Parts: sequence; C-alpha cells; structure tokens
Amino acid sequence: MIAALAKDRVIGTGHGGIPWRLPRDSRHFREYTQGHHMLLGRKTFEEMGGWFTTQTPIVLTRREDYEAEGAVVAHTVSAAIAIAGKAGEEELVVSGGASVYREALPYADELVLTLVDAEVEGEARFPDYEAAGDWEEVSREEIAKDEENEYDMVFLTLQRKR
Repeated sequence: MIAALAKDRVIGTGHGGIPWRLPRDSRHFREYTQGHHMLLGRKTFEEMGGWFTTQTPIVLTRREDYEAEGAVVAHTVSAAIAIAGKAGEEELVVSGGASVYREALPYADELVLTLVDAEVEGEARFPDYEAAGDWEEVSREEIAKDEENEYDMVFLTLQRKR
C-alpha cells in the first residue's frame, strides 16, 4: 500500500483531491508505482484520469456494469490480487481511496507512507494501520519543506511482522 497522510491520517478532502502540493511526494509515488498493477477505487481512478503511463490500474467497484477504459475492473480485493498474480506481479500496489485502503489493509505486507507534517481539513482518512497489525520500520527518509514542497514530510516504509 502506498499513501500520503497528514496528521490525523487525513489523505484527502473527501470531495476529490489532495489537500497539499508536494511534487517530491508525487515523484516518489510515480517511481514506486512504475510498471506495477495498482488497485484504486472508482472515484480515485476517475480523478487520476490520464495519469497512468507504465502502471496497470485495477479499479475496485461494486458496480457490476462499470467499464474503465485502459483499466481492469475487480469487485473484491482478492479478485484484484488474483488479476495481478495472473499477470506475473509479485506486488499489487494499493493506491486509494480511503475505502479501498480499509478493505485492503488486512492483505497488506508493506506500507509505503509519506507522513506529511501538516494539519489539514479532510474527511478521507487512511485506516488505523497501527491497530491493524504489528509493523516493523524498514526505512525512513526525512524531507524538509522547500520552495516546491509546502510541508516537511517523511518517507516511511513498514513491513508487517509475521
């Protein structure tokens, strides 16, 4: 799973969009997802229209009749995992939104998080991953705010202890 979250685990406004401008995090996200299958909710997929270059989006939706140009549709997380596995993927990158993160968290082995040092308004939140598993920090990189990035941030990678 990959996500950027502010304090209180805010990941979005709840009305579409991210409540910050962090080009360094956007590059980090693109580099990490490059060449992978990505699991996204329908709304997130539609908001990111035209963004996918080397990624293969799998759209998670309850709508049986949903068709997504340039993407594969799945109706459960386990079906999405199977689709990625059949394509030879060893990792399905879960990329949001909030409900997809909640549904996929029990399946996650790794969390690639950007912790944004900001208090922002937003209804969409990342699930309480600390309560949902025992995680071990495997890497941490602190990034100071600058003229491009309005907030300090930390790139944090956690792996689930087995």
